[in-house]
Amino acid sequence: MSAVQQHFQQHGKKYAGGAVAMTLAATLISHWEGEDRTAKHNSFDPPGIITVCDGVTNYDWPSLKVGQTFTHQQCQDALADLILQYAAPVQKCVPGLYQMPPHRQAALLSFSYNLGPARICNSQIAPLLNAGKDAQSCSLMKAYVRANGRVLQGLVNRRDDPVWGEEAWCMRND
Repeated sequence: MSAVQQHFQQHGKKYAGGAVAMTLAATLISHWEGEDRTAKHNSFDPPGIITVCDGVTNYDWPSLKVGQTFTHQQCQDALADLILQYAAPVQKCVPGLYQMPPHRQAALLSFSYNLGPARICNSQIAPLLNAGKDAQSCSLMKAYVRANGRVLQGLVNRRDDPVWGEEAWCMRND
């Protein structure tokens, strides 16, 4: 069992969706973010944003500084903690989140992790999910592919990839 799975076994029990969906979310996030264990500013990020591990930013860790390094275990623990943190507001605006298929939950948690829960809760995504309009809500995620005013191919891929894309995972019923 991976460190992330163990973390969700211990800390994810309060969520009806439990460890399966959160482990899937960690897998999906790790696929797109990668684990860079040295903090840095990426050229495609807004000024002042520092990223480390699997997309952890200085929004998540305000004391994060360029050049700090972390172990694999620290990165795995951070990812697991942040998935739980980002899941809570999504569950408030989409009360049926944990009754959805695990892959849909994972896609929504990955999307929330990438852009923040407000992109689900303060957009048409949440009302459409709550109305059972899964296909419409899942396809709306494809609109969020810009950073600093330009389309980023990495975000297009993350939303649109037929195997690993958030839209594809969102539409899965298993």
